[in-house]
Amino acid sequence: MIRAGEMLRLFLLESARFDVFHFYFGESLTGPHLLDVKSLVGRGAKVFFYFCGCDIRDAKHVVATQSISACAECWPVACSANRAWARKVALELGTGTFVSTPDLLEFLPGSVFLPQPIVLSSLDSISALETAPEDRDPNICRIVHGPSSRMLKGTKYLLEAVEKLQAKGWPIELKLVEGMKYSDAMLACRNADIAVDQLLIGSYGQFAVEMMALGKPVICRIRDDLRQFYPDDLPIVSADPNTIERVLKDLVENRSRWSELGRQGRKYVEAIHDSTAVARQALQHYVK
Repeated sequence: MIRAGEMLRLFLLESARFDVFHFYFGESLTGPHLLDVKSLVGRGAKVFFYFCGCDIRDAKHVVATQSISACAECWPVACSANRAWARKVALELGTGTFVSTPDLLEFLPGSVFLPQPIVLSSLDSISALETAPEDRDPNICRIVHGPSSRMLKGTKYLLEAVEKLQAKGWPIELKLVEGMKYSDAMLACRNADIAVDQLLIGSYGQFAVEMMALGKPVICRIRDDLRQFYPDDLPIVSADPNTIERVLKDLVENRSRWSELGRQGRKYVEAIHDSTAVARQALQHYVK
């Protein structure tokens, strides 16, 4: 955690150097208190906020309006402590607000859906690293899941579905990628056959983007009311806690779909999530 003195030093060093500030996850140069925003705006700087989930999502509203949600599963709550304050500052003082997924648009009127960026060259470098060959049974389908939070991602439902399918004789195994360095995590994922992102939230996250970039078929819950924000041919197979067993069984059974879903996913990420493409979108708002 950055101490008050360090935050003040950072503010004094950086606040006069730039004309545009793009803050992430409800914090600024002075941390969650956002004490510098008024001063930055006062001297003519543009200040943008990029919200990504628990930093802005209204958990009570989500539980009240959605029959399936991560908020209903999350305890103790993961909501940012400064969520209400960050929203107030962003709407009253910010030049503009971005959200990383379309389910967050309702919590920030007038905000812009800006897809999560990914540096494809870095991921490709990790993927290309030489490692010792694995001794694996080609008949076993490897499923990978990278839960930043098991509660938020609906991991327990995936575990239950995999156990049921294994008990029925389906040749599958599940690897949970968690508590690892990023490079090690991506190396662990590159030999998977299928990736599962989340089953509760309703829009895909960074892990899905990374897995599509690696050319993996991706399963993730996509809410029906959010499909309007994605292309009709979004290369993600949707599943929720009630359907994940069936969806997994169908995808494992139809191996012929894997390569095409993987190819479509990589193409989609290159067009939508490449960091340069996302930066160009942000720049259009910076210069308005």
